[in-house]
Amino acid sequence: NCPGCACGSGRIEEEDHTMRIAIVTLPFHTNYGGVLQAYALRRVLMEMGHEASVLALRHGMPLPVWWKAPAVYARRVFVRLLRGAGAPEVFRELRYRRELPVVSSHVGRFVYEHISPEVINSYRDIREGQYDAFIVGSDQVWRPRYFGRIEDAFLGFTTGWEVLRVSYAASFGTSELEYSPAQLASCSALLGKFDAVSVREEDAVGICRDWFGCGNAVHVLDPVMLLGRDVYLDIVSRVPCSGAGGKLVSYILDDDFQKEHVVRFVANAGGMEVHDASVRPYDRRLPVSERVVPPLEHWLACIRDAAFVVTDSFHACVLCILFHKPFIAVGNRARGMARLKSLMEMCALEQRLVHGIDPGDDCRFFLDGPCWDDVDRRVLALRQVSLDFLCGALEK
Repeated sequence: NCPGCACGSGRIEEEDHTMRIAIVTLPFHTNYGGVLQAYALRRVLMEMGHEASVLALRHGMPLPVWWKAPAVYARRVFVRLLRGAGAPEVFRELRYRRELPVVSSHVGRFVYEHISPEVINSYRDIREGQYDAFIVGSDQVWRPRYFGRIEDAFLGFTTGWEVLRVSYAASFGTSELEYSPAQLASCSALLGKFDAVSVREEDAVGICRDWFGCGNAVHVLDPVMLLGRDVYLDIVSRVPCSGAGGKLVSYILDDDFQKEHVVRFVANAGGMEVHDASVRPYDRRLPVSERVVPPLEHWLACIRDAAFVVTDSFHACVLCILFHKPFIAVGNRARGMARLKSLMEMCALEQRLVHGIDPGDDCRFFLDGPCWDDVDRRVLALRQVSLDFLCGALEK
């Protein structure tokens, strides 16, 4: 049975034994999708009858090690003198720690009310025997530029322990490998100790096999898709009006002219007003008070109420599929195309992934939306495969 499934099949039957499971994922920050996937995976595990905790580092952007700090800051000063304002900020970790509690205050409330993470200073704080199993995933948890010490994302801190090691829908974020030779060697050895491996993109199956020597990786759904739309509708039930009703909702992570053109073109073609649901927590041109990210429930309600959605966000596309909202996904190369491409292929929605709009297009194909019955059949079948993987992995 599917937990919270749109088909109404109910809860998963409880396992004969309860496992203590720790989920290793990306820091929450202000990322709606990152928060939602952690919520979904934890909920699924709990509906299986397990105890599940999401591990969260107290500071998502650690300061440089004290003995390295002088060299790190000196190098940044030098680079900034050479490149000017486009260079990395010298004391960005300090500013980040000062501003994050403000800009993420609403999202943080959802995290602590619905996820209740286990806050730790370091993965080295975890002790052997504290958990029976560790699950890595989902989101771009295996992308070095996002995780920090990437060996921790491969459970390097559990070396020598007798625990179950599983990845669920872990993502490299891109089809190009971003690991140094040393990182590749250490992470390949760590991945070889996993009891079960699953990834979120089809390309990642090949990366695991060809680069990490792991030939048994399985392609599964993002955790958000393991739950049906009724679960998310319940979350937003206290948001009766988002202001997006009947409008084209624009949710863009990285602004550029091409994406703005797509939004305007489709809005004009459909005679729709635009509701901009984008957030800009790191736009330093704005005062901090204007960068506070709205509650996650409000974001969900915007997609729930939209007549159409244009986005470059993976998880916004996921929710459009669950909520049956016609949408266009605009390619976002900076954040990785593999995840969008894989999602669209799984749901037979490849034509909704675009890089621009033909000026001669009347947009009827996009505005009419896909056959949702066909999409639902695909999602339900993939959901069962994904749940079977997760159940099987935890029985090893």
